[in-house]
Amino acid sequence: MDVPCRFMVVQSQDEGEEICERLRAGGIKCAVEALPDVNSTVAIWGGQARSSLFVLVNEDDVDRARALLAGGDTGAASDR
Repeated sequence: MDVPCRFMVVQSQDEGEEICERLRAGGIKCAVEALPDVNSTVAIWGGQARSSLFVLVNEDDVDRARALLAGGDTGAASDR
C-alpha cells in the first residue's frame, strides 16, 4: 500500500479478513489493523481512545473497493 487509509471499521479480525479476501480477489491490496479510533468521543475530549479494527486500503483504491463490496464493477482487467 502506498498511502494506506482507513476504509472501514470491522467487529472482528475474522470479519476483516473476510472483507480483505474479497478485496484481494479484486486486485486491491488491503490489511486489517487495530488502530486508535480518533473519532471516538473519548479521543475528542482528550482521553485515551480505545483501539478499533480497521480494514486499510490504498487511498487510490477506495472507490474501487467500495464498488467491489457493493457488487459493482471493480475496474480490474478481469472484469472487462
